[in-house]
Amino acid sequence: MYEMCAGPERPGGVLVWHVMVKQSTTTLCGQRLVEEVDAAGAQRAGHCSSCMASFAKLMTAPPEAGPSAVATH
Repeated sequence: MYEMCAGPERPGGVLVWHVMVKQSTTTLCGQRLVEEVDAAGAQRAGHCSSCMASFAKLMTAPPEAGPSAVATH
C-alpha cells in the first residue's frame, strides 16, 4: 500500500505531496521525510513529479508471475 505525505520537494525546498510505501520514511523519489509539516501549507501543496512518475510506473506494470501463478498441469 502507498500513502501521500507532505514534505519539502528537496531539503529546504517548497512543500509538495510525496508518495511513499506505508510504514516507511522514504518516498518513491528517495526523499526521507522525518519532520512534521504545517497542515495549512500542505493543503495548497502540489505533487512531487518524480514520485508521481514512479507511482504511475508501479500501477501500470504487469503483475509479477510468482509460484502461485504457474499452472501445475
